[in-house]
Amino acid sequence: MKSNNTSDDKNLEMKYVMVIETSDYLNRLEAHQFNLFTQKLHNSVSKTLQKFKGKIISYNDNTYLVSFKSVTNAVLCALKIQSNFKYITPKFDSSIRKLKIAIAHLNVNKDALILATRMCEVVKNEIVISSEVKTHYESENRNFFINKEHIRTLNFSEEQFLINLMNYIETIWNDSSFSTSKLSKPLKYSTSQVYRKITSLTGKSPSAFIKNFRLNRALSLIHKRKGNITEIAQQTGFKSATYFSKCFKDKFEVTPITYSKQHA
Repeated sequence: MKSNNTSDDKNLEMKYVMVIETSDYLNRLEAHQFNLFTQKLHNSVSKTLQKFKGKIISYNDNTYLVSFKSVTNAVLCALKIQSNFKYITPKFDSSIRKLKIAIAHLNVNKDALILATRMCEVVKNEIVISSEVKTHYESENRNFFINKEHIRTLNFSEEQFLINLMNYIETIWNDSSFSTSKLSKPLKYSTSQVYRKITSLTGKSPSAFIKNFRLNRALSLIHKRKGNITEIAQQTGFKSATYFSKCFKDKFEVTPITYSKQHA
């Protein structure tokens, strides 16, 4: 995460970590186009974090990493940020203005930072918390239960599956010969179980999820001018530049050539 603001080391002594991301992947890359929106967003988020005693560890135009000492403050803050978001989002921009928030408990397991980031980026729901956060919140609030309509809680099995899935995807995403049927063995579930679990978490089939992952990586490479379209198609696991261009246009509503020219 590129940071425009970093706290002192003492702020890293956190109990709960929150990751906030707004807009889809394309518009996060194009953050400079939304200066007015990002200014309103930062003002709103900053005020809410201050109210609930959250400390910003790092942030850029559309992504925040925040720490909390109180689980109750973390959960209530997430709900308030999400509630406020609709008031700073122009109605005509609603299709590209999305807000995702994830909260995890940081203990001796430093993977909580990774878990929170992946919950935010991968899980389809707007607010996602780990099983530990849910347990701590309900304990701290005398079994006042988390509202499932507004917040999704991943159970321990789902958390482990998400971590294992993304660890594996990171190693094979650019292999054009990879088939989703090969997910079963490393993830230690049957093909049908993998399908159900990925669909439940992401709202996408395994093949659609991997394709989406590849396209985001390809977009970033084009944005950074890391090769021509054919080279980037090959680097990101697409078997042909033609198919890559079609998938890219379907997802981002612009051809990779046009996008490349915009950043020449």
